[in-house]
Amino acid sequence: MNYKLLFLSIILLCSCKYDIEYINYNKVKDKWHMDSIQKFEFRLNNVDSTVYNSFINLRISNEYEFNNIFLITKLSDSLQLIYKDTLEYKLADKFGKFMGSSNINITEISLLHKENIHFENNKYYNLTIEHAMRGINKVKGIENLKGIIDIGYKIKKID
Repeated sequence: MNYKLLFLSIILLCSCKYDIEYINYNKVKDKWHMDSIQKFEFRLNNVDSTVYNSFINLRISNEYEFNNIFLITKLSDSLQLIYKDTLEYKLADKFGKFMGSSNINITEISLLHKENIHFENNKYYNLTIEHAMRGINKVKGIENLKGIIDIGYKIKKID
């Protein structure tokens, strides 16, 4: 009986398709300063006609005071700026409960960044992310955004 279970487990593990092409995290030590631009440099191989979705991953603590986040993202290659976006993401429901997967006091949220994008083979790309959070009726941005632990970027193949 144990051999059957072991065999089934091996088959299931071997049949899993790993569709993550790139993932990396930057640690911000629980405060994200407004001038601290998060940078991710990557290169994908064997992309041909492959289509991807990209995600911004946030690990946040209970100290995060907002139910949303505004981000400015720039994706460029060595020659040009490809995309520049100001994005708003909802992070919590109407009751203040963070969306995403949680354990004790850390929540990880994966936010869709770009859908159906193409990359060129062996070309270097650079993504920058900065927060654009403001207090209510405030012009000046929040200098230190508390509760942000890590910021990540993930690229997944679309099947």
